[in-house]
Amino acid sequence: MGMEKAHESRLGRRIALALGAVIAGLFILTTAVPTARAATASGWTIITSPNTNPTDNNILMGTTCTSAWNCWAVGGVIPAGNGNNNNPQPNAIADHWNGTAWSIGPNVQPSGSQASLLWSVSCVTASDCWAVGAQEGATQQNPVIMAEQWNGSSWTVMPTPDIGGYLLGVTCTSASNCWAVGNSFDAQKNPANGIILQWNGSQWTQVPEPSTGQSYDQLTSVTCTSSSDCWAVGYAGPNQIQYGFLPGVAPNVVGSSVLIDHWNGATWSVTPAPSVASPAGQLLSSVTCVNSSECWAVGTTTDVNGNADTTLVDEWNGSAWSTTPSPAPTTPANLLSTVTCVDATDCWATGATNAASAQNNNNNNTSPTPFIENWNGSAWSVDPSPTVTAFGYLSGLACVRGTGCFAAGFTATNINGNGGFQSLIEQLQFPSASTQGVWMAGSDGGVFAFGSAGYHGSVGGTHLNKPVVGMAATPDGGGYWLVASDGGVFSIGDAGYDGSVPGQGIVSPVPVEGIVATPDGGGYWILGRDGALYSYGDATYLGSLVGIGLQGSIAGAAASA
Repeated sequence: MGMEKAHESRLGRRIALALGAVIAGLFILTTAVPTARAATASGWTIITSPNTNPTDNNILMGTTCTSAWNCWAVGGVIPAGNGNNNNPQPNAIADHWNGTAWSIGPNVQPSGSQASLLWSVSCVTASDCWAVGAQEGATQQNPVIMAEQWNGSSWTVMPTPDIGGYLLGVTCTSASNCWAVGNSFDAQKNPANGIILQWNGSQWTQVPEPSTGQSYDQLTSVTCTSSSDCWAVGYAGPNQIQYGFLPGVAPNVVGSSVLIDHWNGATWSVTPAPSVASPAGQLLSSVTCVNSSECWAVGTTTDVNGNADTTLVDEWNGSAWSTTPSPAPTTPANLLSTVTCVDATDCWATGATNAASAQNNNNNNTSPTPFIENWNGSAWSVDPSPTVTAFGYLSGLACVRGTGCFAAGFTATNINGNGGFQSLIEQLQFPSASTQGVWMAGSDGGVFAFGSAGYHGSVGGTHLNKPVVGMAATPDGGGYWLVASDGGVFSIGDAGYDGSVPGQGIVSPVPVEGIVATPDGGGYWILGRDGALYSYGDATYLGSLVGIGLQGSIAGAAASA
C-alpha cells in the first residue's frame, strides 16, 4: 500500500504526519509492549494483544462481542517509516477473540486501496457483522466512507454512497436493519456535517440528517433498542472540529454544543439536550441503551481552546436527557470516549486523562492515560485501571453479560526512534455467580425464575394459538425463547427473534417438541416430534430424521459447542 508520488493519500498523510508530531512532541522514553498484568482492585487487567510487529503502529478504535468466545476489535496499522517511505499509509485491521486469546483476524484491507481505517464494529450474529470507516482508492486523494461485512469466514467491502468523509459508528438491530453515522467533508476536505446511512438488508443508502441550525456538526456514535428507536450523538457548533492525531481521538472544537438525534421509525429529529455549565463547550463521543427508557451518552466538556476539560455523562430516562454527575481523575483534560451496559445497574465508560496532550504537541510533561468509570445503578465511580508507562488511550468497549468486558485502544511503546503505538486491550472478568439458577416455562407461556436466573418476562396471560412446549436460554442469561407446538417462537429479554415455522408459511403435520439455541445465541433450531429440524439465525441446517421410520417420537436435542 505504498504512496504514489503523483498524489499523496490525504488520509495517510494526515495520520502519519500527526502521528510523528505526537510522538516527537510528547515522548522522550522507551516502554515495552503491554503484557498481561495482575488485575487491579476493580478487576481490570491488561492482557496480551496482537500486533503486526514491534515497529508498526497498531491502533484499535472499536470493539464488539456476540458471546464470551466471539469478539472483534477494529482499527488500523500504520507501518513504520523508513528511508524509502517516510509517509507510510494506514491499513485497516480487525483483531478477533476466540474465548481464549486475541489474534489478528482475516484481512480487512480493501483491495486496490492505498489507505484504510476502521472506527467501529457491530454484529447481528457471529456470522453477520459490520465494520465501518474510510478508505482511499489507488487514484484518490481524499478519504471516502467505507463499510465491510463479515459473513462468518471473510470480510467484504460493500458498496456505499460515494461520500467523502468518515464513518465513525455503526449498530444493527437485525440482519436487515443497520445504521452508520459519521461526518462528510466541505470543499476544503475538512469535517463539515454529519452523515447517516441505513442498511436494509441489501444496500446502504443515505438518510437525511436533521438540521441543527449550526454551521458544523458531526455524529460519532449510534445505538438502537429496536427498529423504531435509535439514538445518534455528536456535536454541533459554529466551528469545525479538529483532530491532532486521528479522527475520533481527542477531538478539539471551540464553542460546541452536544448533538442528540433520535429515530422514531420514520424520521430522524434533533432532541433537546441538557445544558451544561462549561468553560466553552461540550461534545458527546458515544451512546448506548439498556432499553427504551434507559440510555447513556458520554463525552467531555471543553475549555476556551476547545480541548477536553471534564468528563460529561448524559442520561435518558424515557422522556428527557439530563446530565448526571461523573467523577474525574485529579489530572486535567479528562474525556470519556465510549460507554456500554450489561443492564441498568452495570455500565462502564472508558476514555483518557490528559487528553489535551494528544491535541497539542507543546506539552512534553504529560501524556494521555486510560481511565474507566462504572455505574452501579445509583452513581458513577472511577474504576482503577492498570497503569501504562507512557501514552494510553481507550476508544472501544464491549461487555458480555455474566462473563466480562474488553476495553480496546492503543498505548505507547518503544517511542525512542523505533516505533510508536501498539494495541492495548484491558479485560474485566465478572466473578462467578454465587448461586445457580433455572427457568421453568408453563404451557400457557408463564415463566418462573429460580436462584440467580433473572426474570425477563413471559407470554402468560396472552392468547396462544398452541401451547408452549419448549424453552431455551441465551448464553449470557439475559433472555430466553419459548416455542409453541405449532413452531411459533416468542423471544424475551435479549433473545433475538430470527423466525418461526408459521412465519415461513409452514403448517407442521407433526407437533413441534422443543427449541435449541446455538452456542453464541445468534440463532436456534426447532425440532419436531417426527425428527424434523428447522434452522433460524446462524443455526445451520444439518439434516433431519423425517422419513426414516422412528420407533418413537423425538423427545429432545442439544447443541454441541
